[in-house]
Amino acid sequence: MKKFLKFLFSTFLVVILLIVIAAAVLPFIIDPNDFKPQITSQVKKVTGRELTLGGDIDLSLFPWLGVALKDVSLSNPPSFEKASFAKAADMEVRVKLLPLFEKRVVMDTVVLRDLDLNLARNAQGKTNWEDLLAEKPQEAPPEAKPPEEEGTPPPIAGIAIAGLKIEAARIHWRDEVKDVRYTIEQLNLATDPLVPGEPIQMELAFDFDLSEPAVHGHLDFGGEVMADLETNHYRLQDTDLKLTAAGPALPIEQLALQLDANVDALLAKQQLTVSDLKLTSQVKGPQEAQLTLNTSLEGDLAAQRYRFQGLQLETQVKTPQFPEPLNARLATTANMDLNKGTLTLQDLTLATLGIHLNGHIDGTKILTEPSFSGRLVSNQFNPRRAAEALALELPPTADEAVLNQARLALKFSASPQDFDAQGLVLKLDDSTLKGAMTVRNFQQPAIRFDLALDTINLDRYLPPPSEEAPQPTPPTPPGAGAAAGAGGLPLEALQALNASGTLKIGELTAGGLHSEGIRITLEAKDGWVQLHPLYAKLYQGTYTGNVQLDARSAPPKLAIDEKLEGIQAGPLLKDLMGKDKIVGTANMNAQLTATGAAPEAIRRTLNGAAGFSFSDGAVKGINIARLIREAKATLEGKPLPPTTEPEQTDFTILEGTLQATNGVLKNNDLKAQSPFLRVQGQGTANLVQETLDYQLGVAIVKTLKGQKGEALSELEGVTVPLKISGTFDQPKYGVDLEGIIKAKAEKLIEEKRQDIEKELEKGLDKLLGIEPDKETPPAEGETPSETPSTPEQQLKEELKNRLKGIF
Repeated sequence: MKKFLKFLFSTFLVVILLIVIAAAVLPFIIDPNDFKPQITSQVKKVTGRELTLGGDIDLSLFPWLGVALKDVSLSNPPSFEKASFAKAADMEVRVKLLPLFEKRVVMDTVVLRDLDLNLARNAQGKTNWEDLLAEKPQEAPPEAKPPEEEGTPPPIAGIAIAGLKIEAARIHWRDEVKDVRYTIEQLNLATDPLVPGEPIQMELAFDFDLSEPAVHGHLDFGGEVMADLETNHYRLQDTDLKLTAAGPALPIEQLALQLDANVDALLAKQQLTVSDLKLTSQVKGPQEAQLTLNTSLEGDLAAQRYRFQGLQLETQVKTPQFPEPLNARLATTANMDLNKGTLTLQDLTLATLGIHLNGHIDGTKILTEPSFSGRLVSNQFNPRRAAEALALELPPTADEAVLNQARLALKFSASPQDFDAQGLVLKLDDSTLKGAMTVRNFQQPAIRFDLALDTINLDRYLPPPSEEAPQPTPPTPPGAGAAAGAGGLPLEALQALNASGTLKIGELTAGGLHSEGIRITLEAKDGWVQLHPLYAKLYQGTYTGNVQLDARSAPPKLAIDEKLEGIQAGPLLKDLMGKDKIVGTANMNAQLTATGAAPEAIRRTLNGAAGFSFSDGAVKGINIARLIREAKATLEGKPLPPTTEPEQTDFTILEGTLQATNGVLKNNDLKAQSPFLRVQGQGTANLVQETLDYQLGVAIVKTLKGQKGEALSELEGVTVPLKISGTFDQPKYGVDLEGIIKAKAEKLIEEKRQDIEKELEKGLDKLLGIEPDKETPPAEGETPSETPSTPEQQLKEELKNRLKGIF
């Protein structure tokens, strides 16, 4: 038995020795290049393509069973361009011989140098590799062996590859269907030994050039890769991915991305875990920006549920427009269910420009018709500082203390087309705005709102008054004024405006006017804008209005229907103009139209009618009684009488109507009454030139002692003409002296005529022998007889009528 075992062992050693000797000697005996024609012919027969072996074939058998090829190329199918499908300058594949006897495959590093792979799809949609994947019909199927005679091939005990090395490869893809071209160049790949189920270190780098989008750049990848095909377990550790890109398709000069992460995918259990994920993005150009994302991910691939824990997104923007880098930070915990299409952002915080938002957001149908809802609350922040950080120059304000405090809170729902804010609370300085607002269809927005503002002083937010005296504006032709007016409003924006809603204001100060209980209702669509109803309480009275703007064509048309009732005119004018030129209780109404948008155009095209009445008040700036006394003293050559009277004219009623024609206001029925005066007036006020041309007729009905002045009994019953001229800012008042003389003369003549008539009547009575006391007066309730009862009286009346004609 021992001799037999020695024989078997010796025989085995001899066989091994012979195999080794054969492996060493055969490459010198057999030249593989002699088989090139057979190799190329077989490839042609199987694939229909031309295989070119430009270099020598190097064959080795021991200790490595391998082949090395140089200048190898494989042609394209006949229907594609003449360029080769694939070619390589150098290929090396080697397998250790002895482990094969143990059913183990041990390969050396597979080397591929200067690979040039051209992938294409023609206009008919066929690719140039389809024929290589298609199954070829066999000429004669092999005869099937009986099951009992058919042996099962022995399994391979293991496969080990020392590594994969690809150097300077090029892959080109051209798609004639979509007319796109992708190119990867200078592709280099190196790996550690490839052992199934064991981690390997991998390094990959290549340049890329895309035609659509027009982008080119470079990619580097490094990390530890593990792929266990038996357990379906894949893992990436210490992954480092870097990408740089540039090109006309990018709105920036250059984009740089870096991704670091640890990925563990246990596909057998459909579990995915990503830890320590960090994505950094840098944008270079005139504006530089950096984005950093940190998070950890746990995913259930079967249920399509994912949780992003500790998600933090930080951005920094540097631009010449901003004085300092702009920083923003977002932090949240995100839960996403792709099967249900839901997304939840919990414990959401967003911080930027000194603004800190806290809240949560819930999303539904995020993959089909995404919609979101949630609640956001901000801290108290400073709008001025936020504007300064954005290099936004806010307009100067009369009060420098405004725009320093703000706070926001709202509940919202949103989609790519709509936004709905409910429970809106916006605090700005001392004002609080509450309500709801909805925007439908961002492409053509329809705005609906219902808002309430507690109090606001708009004058604090207006520019401060200029220290320079305003320069007078020269008159402009009507055409130029209308053109300027048409350019004052954004017609396109008004024509696109679709808004409806109500704004309530508790207390408002604007232009010096104080009002409360304000209600503004807006309706605007397709260039038609209406503010109606308008309502406000002000100065112990009320205002109601209806304002319409038709911007459907240029220039826009304006229509106003307004009414003031029970207004205290003095405080109103004092707050509005700084001067209470008229005091008293005012009632006004106006129905006016105009064309244009700028004040000049509106004044120039103003047409319509208005009415006004003032009761128990005074007109300040003019004392009609004093003007008359001064004029009387001038006529008599007397010195002007001293006075301490106020510069005003009291009245119990002042009323009239106005007719506006192209910016000129005309009044023909002014009436004013006081216990001592009766005033009537007529004239014009030119809104374009801001000039006055007005005539007053003042009738003295009683002594003016009640006005604290010297009595003008001599002018009692005389209508005194008063002329008002000049400008709105500097009116001029003057008494018509010629008119006074004429009126006084007429009064004297009338008095003399009446005296003569009385004397004539007495003379006629005496001549006719008629005694006055003999005339019997009519009884109570009787009408005096038009015909004299006696012949003497008839003669008397006839003589009186004839004598009157003489005088």
